[in-house]
Amino acid sequence: MNQDLTLFGAAISPFVRKVRLALAYKGLDYEQVNVVPFGTDIPQEFKDNSPLGKIPLFKVGNDYISDSEVICAYLEKAFPQQPMLPQDPLQNARALWFSQYASSVMVTAIGAHLFAERILAPFVFKREPIESDIRMALDTEIPAILEYLEGELKSDFLVGDSLTFADFMVGGMFITLHFCNERVDANTYPKVAAYVERVHSEPVFAKIITEEQAMLKAFIG
Repeated sequence: MNQDLTLFGAAISPFVRKVRLALAYKGLDYEQVNVVPFGTDIPQEFKDNSPLGKIPLFKVGNDYISDSEVICAYLEKAFPQQPMLPQDPLQNARALWFSQYASSVMVTAIGAHLFAERILAPFVFKREPIESDIRMALDTEIPAILEYLEGELKSDFLVGDSLTFADFMVGGMFITLHFCNERVDANTYPKVAAYVERVHSEPVFAKIITEEQAMLKAFIG
């Protein structure tokens, strides 16, 4: 397949990050067009082809695909080399479950309640953070997430013994956690702490983390 690939979205979005990790994992070249949904300079092409106005939007030749999960499903079918999902049906389902868990529970706690208030509120929205949201994330939601993952980790990765689609969204949310200057307590959650360090050292993660760190630094100063 020789069609040009274009990804629209902001790199630090967890959903855009998931697609970037999938593209990197499969060794695919693509163009990235920065789109911040609440920005003022949104490209007309994005407005015309993103039905819900949400990122990411993915362009394949002259066709467009919305939603990170759908985009990744397309990539798995269109580019079967270096599969992201296990062949075993139960393992496959388990990988998809972890992506859904991270996209809902982890995004709400780490993205909406912590990152949005600690980083976006003062630097983007120019308002005071909602401290009750931050405390809810740190005191209740994130500990529950870590306890759940600690019990689920049976090997070096979430599903099987190698990196899979499960790790893209879950591991990606810990990048967001680190951007908020929070870390997993290795004494309380040793499996999760080791998992995060292991996944983030994978080449596809390490490169994206370095890029996002530079972007965030330029963004917030």
